[in-house]
Amino acid sequence: MADTIKCPNCAANLVFEPSSGKLECAFCGGSFDPASFESVVEELTAEPVKKTEDTMKFEPDGAEAPQEAEPAKVLEDDDPENLFKDDAEDNMQFTCKSCAGTIVTSLNTSATFCPFCGSPALIGDRLTSGFKPRYIIPFKYSREQAENAFLNWCKGGRWTPIKFVCKENMEKLTGLYVPFWLFDADYDLDVTSECRSDSSVHSGNKTTTTQRFYSVRNFGRLKWRKIPFDGETRIDDKLMEAIEPFDYKGLIPYDYKYLPGFFADKYDQDVNALKDRAIKRVRDYSGVKFKELNKKYDSVKVKEDKSVLTSMTAHYALLPVWFLQYKYLGKNYYFAMNGQTGEVAGVRPVSLIKKIIFFMIILIVLATVTRCGLGMYLSEVAG
Repeated sequence: MADTIKCPNCAANLVFEPSSGKLECAFCGGSFDPASFESVVEELTAEPVKKTEDTMKFEPDGAEAPQEAEPAKVLEDDDPENLFKDDAEDNMQFTCKSCAGTIVTSLNTSATFCPFCGSPALIGDRLTSGFKPRYIIPFKYSREQAENAFLNWCKGGRWTPIKFVCKENMEKLTGLYVPFWLFDADYDLDVTSECRSDSSVHSGNKTTTTQRFYSVRNFGRLKWRKIPFDGETRIDDKLMEAIEPFDYKGLIPYDYKYLPGFFADKYDQDVNALKDRAIKRVRDYSGVKFKELNKKYDSVKVKEDKSVLTSMTAHYALLPVWFLQYKYLGKNYYFAMNGQTGEVAGVRPVSLIKKIIFFMIILIVLATVTRCGLGMYLSEVAG
């Protein structure tokens, strides 16, 4: 059974409104603070389920992570990769408590809408088992704000098709709580290097360069907290990393009352599936820190590296994202917006018609200028 949160005044469905941060009723105008609102989703207390930890801790095995390039902040127009991978999972059916209609969802959907009456629907048993998050960041940007951000983003694309910016397309904009794993890591840095400092003295036409060599050891514990990795395979990592970072000051203990009015998925990648990527990122971060510590030297040659990742812990959280998918000339394009900070990213389609018209105008202008110049030259010769 899929349930909803009801208004205590009129029993209508409540939805979470990001602009006010409240659960609001569209019928009677009631507004309620989710943190203090007394409501229990029946499915959440129907029967006990086996509890698994929402925080996973493991000792790194020290194996080398696979070499992979860090994703770029800006996604290129000609990126051939499909940013949303097809969901090949089986579907499941639930009954809407508002209209008794049938809701069909994937195995990973925790919050959705009834296709018949439009009521927000919470799949209770997917919110309380081992898939229950530890944290959540509620949406701060409303749908209207997301639409405005999308329009402003479209203006930055000179070749964006006109049909891309239309009401029908913006209706596809979807608010989704994306499952993330937030990794905490402790890294013991211990590197011994041979460093060189160069200094030059100029005297007339003569320059004297002096090189000084030092044996330098950098050591100490580096602590990285809440490094995010999305735990859903159907959403491409590059798109998610492009709208980071999230402001963790807004991270609160998980509360299902922030879900109504949005979609929410549970993870299908656990920490073991993401561990190698997390280890690589921690090592990359540590490499950047090492360079910062030795930036005063002109040359740094590592002689011995005893650095080790000592511990890693991952916390499960739901983070807010606005999505829009668009198909143009048989290819999928995507827009994403951080539902908390407003950071946007995506891939814009390119209109061939706009390009052709632009180049035709350029040719006409060049032809006109050439013709005028030739006419003036002939007039001068004749004169």
